[in-house]
Amino acid sequence: MEFVDTIPVTFKEITPNYNIPEKWKEIVLNTGGTHSTLQDIKLPHKAGGYWYKDSKKANTRNRFIYWQTTSDSIELSEASLDVNLSLCNLRCKVAAGTPPLNNLAFYERTATQQLVILAATVSSVHRLIFPHPDVLDRKSTFGSIGSVSPSIFHDTNAVNNPNNYHILNQYSNTNTGVAHSCASLLRDNGEAVFALAFGYGGDGGLLLVKLPVTGSAVTTILKRESTVPRFLSGITGALRGKSGDGVDTYGVVLINGLAVAVCGDTCLRAWLIDEGGSPTAVSAPLSQTLMRPKPPPHGHMLQDTTGSDGSTILVAYLSFPNECEFVVMKMHDGGAGAVKFSQICQIFGPQLDLLDYKIGYGEGNHVIWALWTQPDGDAVVTSSALGAEVSWRAVAAREPPPALPQLSSHLHYRDRLLAPGLFPSAVVMKALVIYRRTWGGSEAGTDSDLSESCMSAVQARMRGLTARAATQDHSHLMHKCWSDLYSWCMQYMEGLQKPLGLMVSKHSGEAEGGWCGWWCALVRRCGVSLVRQLEPLERIMLSPEDTLPDVVMGGEAGELSADAVRVVVAGARWERAASAGGAADLERRLFACAAPQHRLLPRLLHLLLAAAPQDHPAPVLTSEQIDEITSILEPIKDLQNAVLELNDALRLDVPEIDTCKSDDEETSEYDNLFASDLGVAVVTEAIRQMAEMRARVVRGALAALGAARGAGGVPGAGHCAVHWQAYRALLWLRAATPQRPTAGSSEAFRLKLTALGGESAEGAAGAAGGAAGAYVAAAGGARARAHLAAARAPTHWHQALPLMAYHLAHQLWAVSGGFEFGWWLASINQPRLVQKYVALLEPWCEWNACSRQFILGLALLDLEDAEGAYTAFCRAAKGVSTEPFLRHLVAAPDARLTQHQALVLYYMKVIKLFEIHDAGACVVRLAETAISIADKDDPNLAMFQWVVFKWHLSGGRVARALSAAAANPAPHARAAAAAALLSALAERKQLGALVSCGALAAEAERAAAARAKLHDPHPHNPYYDFLYALHVSRHHYRKAAAVMYERAARCPAERGAARRRWLAAALTCLRLARPEHAFLARPAPPSPSAADALQVIGPEDLAAELREEVPESLDPVQQALLRNENIDFEVLYPKLKMANAETLLAVTKRAISTGQFFPRWFLQRFMEVECDTCVRALLRGGRALEAAELCCEALRRAARALQPAAPEPRAAPLALADLLLLELAQQPRHGHNAHAAQVYNELKSVIEEYTKVIIRTSDDMKLAQIKYPVINQSN
Repeated sequence: MEFVDTIPVTFKEITPNYNIPEKWKEIVLNTGGTHSTLQDIKLPHKAGGYWYKDSKKANTRNRFIYWQTTSDSIELSEASLDVNLSLCNLRCKVAAGTPPLNNLAFYERTATQQLVILAATVSSVHRLIFPHPDVLDRKSTFGSIGSVSPSIFHDTNAVNNPNNYHILNQYSNTNTGVAHSCASLLRDNGEAVFALAFGYGGDGGLLLVKLPVTGSAVTTILKRESTVPRFLSGITGALRGKSGDGVDTYGVVLINGLAVAVCGDTCLRAWLIDEGGSPTAVSAPLSQTLMRPKPPPHGHMLQDTTGSDGSTILVAYLSFPNECEFVVMKMHDGGAGAVKFSQICQIFGPQLDLLDYKIGYGEGNHVIWALWTQPDGDAVVTSSALGAEVSWRAVAAREPPPALPQLSSHLHYRDRLLAPGLFPSAVVMKALVIYRRTWGGSEAGTDSDLSESCMSAVQARMRGLTARAATQDHSHLMHKCWSDLYSWCMQYMEGLQKPLGLMVSKHSGEAEGGWCGWWCALVRRCGVSLVRQLEPLERIMLSPEDTLPDVVMGGEAGELSADAVRVVVAGARWERAASAGGAADLERRLFACAAPQHRLLPRLLHLLLAAAPQDHPAPVLTSEQIDEITSILEPIKDLQNAVLELNDALRLDVPEIDTCKSDDEETSEYDNLFASDLGVAVVTEAIRQMAEMRARVVRGALAALGAARGAGGVPGAGHCAVHWQAYRALLWLRAATPQRPTAGSSEAFRLKLTALGGESAEGAAGAAGGAAGAYVAAAGGARARAHLAAARAPTHWHQALPLMAYHLAHQLWAVSGGFEFGWWLASINQPRLVQKYVALLEPWCEWNACSRQFILGLALLDLEDAEGAYTAFCRAAKGVSTEPFLRHLVAAPDARLTQHQALVLYYMKVIKLFEIHDAGACVVRLAETAISIADKDDPNLAMFQWVVFKWHLSGGRVARALSAAAANPAPHARAAAAAALLSALAERKQLGALVSCGALAAEAERAAAARAKLHDPHPHNPYYDFLYALHVSRHHYRKAAAVMYERAARCPAERGAARRRWLAAALTCLRLARPEHAFLARPAPPSPSAADALQVIGPEDLAAELREEVPESLDPVQQALLRNENIDFEVLYPKLKMANAETLLAVTKRAISTGQFFPRWFLQRFMEVECDTCVRALLRGGRALEAAELCCEALRRAARALQPAAPEPRAAPLALADLLLLELAQQPRHGHNAHAAQVYNELKSVIEEYTKVIIRTSDDMKLAQIKYPVINQSN
């Protein structure tokens, strides 16, 4: 029986699936070796790591360095669970034939703010100095989530400083052999001390190298001979047939000024570092075995640690061909530089090859973590406390990826291959290169997208296969091609996952709470795996078969009772009997048909008893296996209580918060907890493991109950089935990959979230951990950190990880009361993902069912399925008053609303969403639904009526639009609706429908009256027509007459059929009105006595005005102006001699436009009426000479009219005279324009003469007033 099958499984690896580092910074170490002198030297690849000391600081908490050695390099990688690090991978290349040794030591020097790494090769020792993280980031608080900090490896200037390395070529020859192990120590003064174990057999020994800060290195060969009696140190060696000179040195440590080594005779030897020479102490043989030990690297090893009392504890691993053991020794001060050794305990190990072991802490004691290699090549990690009783515990073996099932399409195969958590993208790319080189095709780099690369590679191979064998089944060929690619990925991934070493913290005992909890990390060929403790249910499911009875009797299940544990143990037995493949196939077939909840257990019973399909693993148990399960369940007295207790244990309750601590404490240290890419991957993987294991517990328990007693007859089994599906949904979220949003969808999506009061959380596309990982990296992680900060939870990873994972799993769990994840999922613009998520939960999950329908409606809107969205939103309305998310969406938490008020606010939100997508039909139905349930005094009722009106009007449903507008209770909304109706119906020439709507008559009248005045009255003004029709239909004839008369009055110069028609309509309406209403008001003719006066006219006056509009009834002058002909001044002489200024101006404009000559009598008449208007009309018409001559006459008359005594007020056209002078001055003064010069000179002289007359007259008036003063006599 294998060793791992006999010990309990207590731990499990968390292997984060994050990107494999591909960018390395490379430096070359000066090792001094050459290929000719140091060839054929092969050392095993080793790995380890270092955790920073201070777990409280922002820069070093949950931050570590892991390393591995290859044949030609030392690879160093720095990582953090809290912050992302840049330039964090350093490859230190060494010369060919000088491989590095298997141990690196790390020291933090606070005085110089440096991190020092001590490393050695077979031919050199090195002190690698890097800046400490405190130097790189001086901030005392945590930065923003997702920030990037520089790694210590960005500065490598001091690596190849000659003071920091030393060449050992003189010790690497055929006589001394080659170093196979080393230990190193950094002293307080900066001096590095290296102890190298040289050779195996022969003359090899222990070489001590001191590398000071400055100056040359000092080398010392430590002698193996001791001054102690021979019988104490050499008896065992003599019995083995070896001489004292042939004692081989295996493992070595440097501690407290001593170099301590375990030798081939199983004795511990100690040398003083500063004195060298012979050993100061030699222990008694640690083992009485007389066989020769295994050669390195599987030979004896030695590790040291510090006890709780400050003493030095040595743990020696003794390896022989048929046995191995760990011997724990305590080193005491013997005085005068001597030491003593005393044995604490002896722990026997399995018959396996030990790759690495470390001494850590756990549950208040020291712990051995050991990495073994099994005969089949797989590795196993075990742990045991240092004590008298051996208590080995195992880390659960890694489960290999499942075989690729036969799927229906290339897309399904691609999604399966690229599923989150299965293969990193770098692995798939490497496999693609091998795949294409093997089967032909273009290089993988030609395709920009990895999924497209996979598709093109497989399809290219399929085309080649079908061309050679066209008769083969297409689905079989497709499965074969994808299986080959899948196999390449698995093989490459297996090589990257090869374990090389262990990593534990040496500082856990110093930190507060560091002794609590077992923890370790496993360094693999690529990346690290963290080891966590299993939950009680996980221990039962993963424990070996022989330990299950002990689990039942030993209380290994925490708070679960023995009866509940028996149910879990029965499930574990069923799973082992059915095999992992059979259990998985049963689960797949059970949920393939998406049966409702009440049909799930009957279908499970049917599948347990029915024969499995061909080529499927058979989950049907034999009678002996069923009897065994029955025997486990038989002692249970109350099966119902046991199942209900198990159901309670599987439920993720609301995490409890201890709020008794002070709220004034600083909580910024929680801001970046598990916020890096690595931290998110670790938390996501922990959640996946939790969900997967709990789903297996439920599956096994229900199957065992079904096989033994019939699951349908066990009360409480239905609740367990709900939890089963809830954990399956959580696993689905881990595997569901967010896709990149389609182009153009982001803007509408952001508008919808803004309408709902939310913010877009886009950017989750392509997340490595699927939808669950994206949520952990975003809102979910922030919410969980706030929860941990409120509870002042520990921040060290092995203590904080279970809390963080539980909080996030609770948020992701569908059977919880919260809906934070659902709303976040709706806010990342992933409509397909939301649709699948809701469909997955719909058949069985009653929690937040209406809230999920709401986010489904949002998703369907993005997918342009308005009708489906309408149905989803209507279903969601049922939970507005019951589900917290929907209630908070429509109003503040403290708002007191009735159910109808909450529904009205809900429909208001939903209507905004449909308006963004221009889904009018759904908007109208929702608004009408809201109207039907709203209270009569609801302030939102007017808005809903307006929405109905608007969408009916835009859709051309005029009658419904009118009805909605008429039903609107708000006056301002009715007025706005009337205005909108006027605009829309006027464009469609459907204003007759508005005329017939009496409910909107007043609003329509006001809106139409305002718009009629704003538009030109002739020829197209539908608003006057509407007003006229409205008033006539309502028998308001005087108003109708006033509308038509106003329209005619606004165009007095337009004398035509239209104006006469408007006047006739006004006259008709005025005659239809009752006598007391048969009147109109019009502005009175302008007169000095009555400004802005109104004139009341009746039907007779209006008829007379209408008659004037007939051309035959006009005077000859008006008729001549209407005919567009030359003015016949002789015929019109009688009329023009009596015409007013307006008529004369019109005749002047016509004569100027036709180029006619003005008779002298006409100009004289015009000058008598209004000389300024006459001169201005001639000047504007281009007749400047005639205007100038008339201006001269006007000035002369004005001058003659001035009287010295008391002249009457006169106005002479001096301004026009100045304009005429400017106009005449611009005309040529010679040739045929000599007359213009004459007129110019005459006008100028007349102006000067007139000016003199005015001045003289003014002076005379002043003198007259002085000589004859005016005496004001008052009564």
